[in-house]
Order: sequence, then structure tokens, then C-alpha cells
Amino acid sequence: MKIRSETYQRKGLPVYGIFLAGFLIGVLLPNFMWRFEWSQKTTASMYLLSAFSDRALEKKEYFFYVLKTRGSLFLIASLCGVSVFGVPLAVIGMLYMGLQAGMLLTLSVLQFGLQGGLIGAGAMFPQYLLYFPCFFYLLNLVYVQSLEIWKNRGLLLPDVSDYFLRVIICACIFAGGMLLETWCNPPVMEILMKGLKLF
Repeated sequence: MKIRSETYQRKGLPVYGIFLAGFLIGVLLPNFMWRFEWSQKTTASMYLLSAFSDRALEKKEYFFYVLKTRGSLFLIASLCGVSVFGVPLAVIGMLYMGLQAGMLLTLSVLQFGLQGGLIGAGAMFPQYLLYFPCFFYLLNLVYVQSLEIWKNRGLLLPDVSDYFLRVIICACIFAGGMLLETWCNPPVMEILMKGLKLF
């Protein structure tokens, strides 16, 4: 157990670097596309509509939607940790998280100005206060565990037990994020949209 703990700490995925690379791409890509007349409204409107529209659902319906979308990603990532797919999934997943955050904030600003940036940030508050650390930690676990398979070391029962124990603890915190997204984020968005009068 002690050896495994040291492995998780020393040979993990550079989550922050990959996330920042994705975030930078997410910031630059919309700015590049914004130069073209045809994409000025369409790109931002479609992306922001998909980001904000789900919050109009009823609480119970919205919770099951969040559980399906977020929970399925968490489950798939966790299971990939005990396969060879965990390494590429961890890298791509972290890059995608940064890309998504960067695009949401940038398109909000490009579409609505600096006030739109508050809307974009509001779309991630407060649930991403739990989502970000959970996914950083989970994808690092997935990467390290899957890397053992890539090195042909196989799967030992103590290693797998330790891995899934960490995943379960992470899942409990992640579930808190889903509750925050369902019951706390919609009022935050409603206050911001009414206060800034962008919609």
C-alpha cells in the first residue's frame, strides 16, 4: 500500500499542465474563428445555448440528466483505469476539460462582452469547485493504474482494491458536485442573467 501511494504521488499525470494547454487552446480557437463573418454569431450561440439551456429543466429531471451525463463519464473513466485505455483517456479527458472551460469563458466574452464572462464563470459555479479537483485526482489515478498495465506489470488484487477505494472516495465528493449543479447553479445563473440583462 505504501509503495502504491508513493507511485501515485511521484509518477502521475501532469494534470495541471495538460489542463492549461487545453484551456489555452479553448481561448485561442474561438478568437481565431471570430475573425470569420460566418462564425461570429453561429458558433457562440450554439455553444452557449447547449451550455445554458439544460438549466431550464425541472429539478428532478435535471438531476437525472446531470447524473447520466456526469456520472457516466466518471464511471467510464474509472473502469478504464484497469485497462490499457486509461492512459490515453486520462490525457484526452484532461485536455478536453481545459478546452471546454476555455471555450465557454471566451465565447461568453466574445458574444456578450466582459459581462458575458461573468455568465460563463457562473455556468461553472459552484459545482466545478468540486468537479475540477475530483477530475484532476481521478484522471491521475486512472493514468497511474493504467500505466502499470502498459508496463506489463498486470493487475494485483491489493493494487486494484486500493485503486477502487480511492475512486469511491472521489465519487462521493463528485456526487456533491452534481448536487450543487442541480440545486445551486440554476439560481446563480438566474440571478446573473436577470442582473446583467443579457438574455
